[in-house]
Amino acid sequence: MRLLLCALVASLCACPPPPVMVDAGVSNSGGGAAGGAVVTAGGSASAGGASGGGTVVDAGNEVDAGAPKGPFDAGVAPTGPVRGELTYWQLDLPVGVIPKTGEAGVLVGPDGTIVVIDVGNSNHDDEVRAAVRELNTQWLTPARGYPRTRAPLEIDWLILTHFHADHIGAFEALVTTDPLTVTGGVVYRGFVDVGGGTNASDFTAMCNKLRGPLTSKNVALCTAAPESVCTISTRAPATGCPGLLRGDLSRADDDAAMEPSFISLGDGARIELLGANGYAVQGRTVMAGPSFGVTDTNEENGRSVVGLVRHGAFRFLFAGDLSGSGAATEPDVESFIASSNAATLGTLGVDIAHANHHARKTSSNMNWVQAAAPLDGKARNVIAGINTAYVNSPHQETLDAWLTGNRLGDGRFVVTKRAPAAGTSSLLVDVNGRLVFQTVQGGDGYWLQSRAFPSVRR
Repeated sequence: MRLLLCALVASLCACPPPPVMVDAGVSNSGGGAAGGAVVTAGGSASAGGASGGGTVVDAGNEVDAGAPKGPFDAGVAPTGPVRGELTYWQLDLPVGVIPKTGEAGVLVGPDGTIVVIDVGNSNHDDEVRAAVRELNTQWLTPARGYPRTRAPLEIDWLILTHFHADHIGAFEALVTTDPLTVTGGVVYRGFVDVGGGTNASDFTAMCNKLRGPLTSKNVALCTAAPESVCTISTRAPATGCPGLLRGDLSRADDDAAMEPSFISLGDGARIELLGANGYAVQGRTVMAGPSFGVTDTNEENGRSVVGLVRHGAFRFLFAGDLSGSGAATEPDVESFIASSNAATLGTLGVDIAHANHHARKTSSNMNWVQAAAPLDGKARNVIAGINTAYVNSPHQETLDAWLTGNRLGDGRFVVTKRAPAAGTSSLLVDVNGRLVFQTVQGGDGYWLQSRAFPSVRR
């Protein structure tokens, strides 16, 4: 009997050999594993080892971790979105003839809900449109288990993290010519604290659309008295951000409950809004952070919308271009958001963090990095949306902040492109194309490009 028990314990604790990383070259443009690095472990792609089950301590609270689990085995890398799982595409946005920066991501919920996060510059509407069309016509179909047929250019939500041209420049074209159909709403900070760091024509075009034909889809998080007119000449200082406490943003009947705002993604998955415009959520309260100006472009970055994506045990953190260096005109909003949401992020942080501001050194300060990726030996990953016009991205300082001391464990720093004169690291993966992650086992783990990881809360 004793020999039998020993054999059983040995079989449960046996872990697969560590995967071997090899160069996979240039990414493809599809929705599955693409380029960068691949795993060759002589069998299934496994990572991270076993979880003991029982309870996990997170933010000082014991969390039920379910039954004891053996070594994580994610199976075969998915080729596209799968019903019941979460998928994210960081789009590869071209520089163009007149070089332009730009960033956009598309999040697909377990039930097929589509959330576009930023839309790139004025020459990137075609790329965003193509990604949405691909999802609706090839992947999110009844034949693949999704509940209904979607219109080719239908999305549920659009989140605009802030007003810089590389994040909102394609908005007017996307809602005017061969337009996206937005069924839920357009979430942004509100027409408040507008300043010289904002592109005037892009801001005016967006403002006119949201106050005109898209009025019914206007989901402003912050308010002013009065709000700015559709120019950048009136700051309109925010008086508060009540839109951060509206519960389910798809409903109006729960607004009075003052619950933190979220977007449902199906099957219990959601995007929770943690902050906007320098304000942060603390329980059922919105706290104002240290005041800062509107005259510099990096001050506009500090007003970015912050969101946390949850699906089962999996967590993904994004915050646009949120700043944190604390240098002149680079307000340290990262530390304020991180400390205000300490209970939400917990002691385990997140599985994947989107490096703020295209992995530039204005952001990723140590308070933010520690909140997202505590030094505990667990595997985590960082991603960034970059094209070659973001010269120096990722900055060496940013790579060092995330990678020093084995902070990411077996994880990597993965980017759509490594720009000219960027920093270097053996843990930096240049996808050179669309960057993809997708959960498995209901959020118990995830694939990032061609590597599989267990979620840190598994």
